[in-house]
This record gives sequence, structure tokens and C-alpha cells, in this order.
Amino acid sequence: MHRIVHIIAFIFLFAVLSCREADFSQPNSLKKIQYALHHPEDNTILVAAHRASHSKYPENSLEAIRHTIEIGADIIEIDVRSTRDGQLILMHDATINRTTNGEGDVESMTFSRIRALHLGGSDKKHVYHIPTFTEALMEAKGKILVDIDIKSASVSKLVEVIHQLDMGDQVIFFDGNFDVLDSVKILDSTLMVMPRAQSAEKLTWMIDRYHPPIIHIDPDFFTPEVVQTIKDGHSRIWINALGKPDILALLGFGGWSYASLVNGGANVIQTDRPAAMLKFLVKKERHW
Repeated sequence: MHRIVHIIAFIFLFAVLSCREADFSQPNSLKKIQYALHHPEDNTILVAAHRASHSKYPENSLEAIRHTIEIGADIIEIDVRSTRDGQLILMHDATINRTTNGEGDVESMTFSRIRALHLGGSDKKHVYHIPTFTEALMEAKGKILVDIDIKSASVSKLVEVIHQLDMGDQVIFFDGNFDVLDSVKILDSTLMVMPRAQSAEKLTWMIDRYHPPIIHIDPDFFTPEVVQTIKDGHSRIWINALGKPDILALLGFGGWSYASLVNGGANVIQTDRPAAMLKFLVKKERHW
């Protein structure tokens, strides 16, 4: 009997999690987003779409980026890797196995080979391809902030593209490796970096070293003391709703799971359900 109950519960949970996020549209403005990011006293909580808004479209696709902009999210998080011939593309995993109809390591494949593949979710009517970093930035230019999760990409090439497109004030470089963030700052000290705080001892050091507009912290490091230290350093707090908070929201407990992040002092929340997060924050008068 217990086994049957568990199976039914699993099927119900799977059905809920497989549902596409409800449509949502909220006009947004890059100027408003930038103001909220750079003014810690602003009450607005910004919403970051993890791998772009991928409830309807493949993650890290141009279509997902366009949808992120359409629903009015504030930040697109994208993952960037280099192909064998040095092209910068959007791909989270080190391989293409999970997200495309092909197999292989990104770094061992040429761009032409990768470009010929189809992203998951493609059909006869809609074929989705892996975009380049340049294409992704062109979609976002003048509309939304871009969080660059550096996977295996050349920092110098990333900075070169950003300079070519004159988008230095729209991008944030994220990496847990301080050497990588240092290399960004060496190439262009005006570019924004987001360090990841994993110990209280490193917090003040990071603030003094980078003067970051925002710092990424993990849920198990989300304490009042850490929050206060970051805000005293005139930075803002980025935290994820990925996993448990997003799942609880889908099950109807968003008022509790998302509220705990808001009440804890988050300034930017990254989520796999940006439309649901926006609805919640608008209702709470924490987003325009």
C-alpha cells in the first residue's frame, strides 16, 4: 500500500514539475534594472532567469532569451564555453549529450559541427540551434542585464566581444575562481564581476578587492550576519531559488519558499521559474 502511495505521489509531482510556467508579461526597462542594481537602498528585488527562461524553450537558446525579455525579467543567466576552433557558444554542460540530438565534448567539436545540431524540444515546425555568445548579447543589448557564467570560455575573447558590442554596463562576470575574476579586472577594470562567497572570512576581502555591485551566496550561507556584512560593503545579495524553493512554489507553497528569500534580505533571486517569481514580487510590491 505504501509503495502505491509513493508511486502516485511521484507521478503527481512529475506532472506538476512538467507543467509549463504560466504566461506573464511585465514591461521592463534596462535603466530601471541598472538603477536597482547599483543603488543598494532601492527596495526592488531583481529576477534572474537561470539559463534564460526555459519553461517553454530550450535552455540557453535565443528563443529562451527572447522569452525572458518578454516576461519582464531583469537578468539573463547564460553559460559560455569555447569550441575546438575557438568559437564562444552557449552551453551549460561540458558535453552536448543532455541538451542536443548529438554526443561529444564541446571543446573537442568544431563550431560548424555543433551548429548543425538541434537542441532538445525541436520538431518539424520549430528547430532550435545552439547560439553563439555574440548572438545572445545582440538579443539582450539595450534590454536586460546578462550574467555570464564562465564555464570553459576564454576571458579575453569574452571581453573582446563585449567591447565590440559596447555592452560593458550590461554584463556581469560570475565565477567561483578568483583568478578568473582577476583576469576580467586586469583586462577592463570597469567591468562588473560577481564573486561567490563561501566563507565569512573571505567576505570583507572580496568586497575590498572587487568592490562588486553584487555577491553570490549559497543558501546555507544565507545568514543575517553575512547579509549585513555584504550590505555594509555597499553590495547587493544574489541568491538562488533553484531546486527546493522553485519546486515548493510549483506545488503551491511559493508564498513560503520565496518569502523566506525575500525576508532574508535577497536583492537578486535566480530562478528556473522567473514568471512565477515576478508575479510573487509584484504582488509583494518588491518589483515594478
